[in-house]
Amino acid sequence: MAAYRFMRTFSEGTDRVVLGYFRRRIDDFLGILENRLRDRRFVVGADVTVADISMCAYLSYPEDEIGYDLARSYQHIRSWLDRLAAVPGWQGPYDLLPGQRLPRFDGNPSGNLKASWQV
Repeated sequence: MAAYRFMRTFSEGTDRVVLGYFRRRIDDFLGILENRLRDRRFVVGADVTVADISMCAYLSYPEDEIGYDLARSYQHIRSWLDRLAAVPGWQGPYDLLPGQRLPRFDGNPSGNLKASWQV
């Protein structure tokens, strides 16, 4: 997800074939995660673990950056991200990474800074 997000949003002249390849790989990953979360509150069990924190990182960026409408396409992942956002002390990536944003090359120069967990 990291390379895909960076290339589609913050890189000029990105190769669409490469983006398509990354997108297919991410779709496979998201499908596995969606099925895993179908009957679980968190990835490993009933409580948050390092597995959840590790896996949610790039999915917590604004949806216009990651290129996925998770609420529409992956409802169990969307619900899981909402549960993570409700954990005391949770902060999204742009809350933790203050400062100047990178220039965008995806046709959305101002960016929609509403994070995927704020939907």
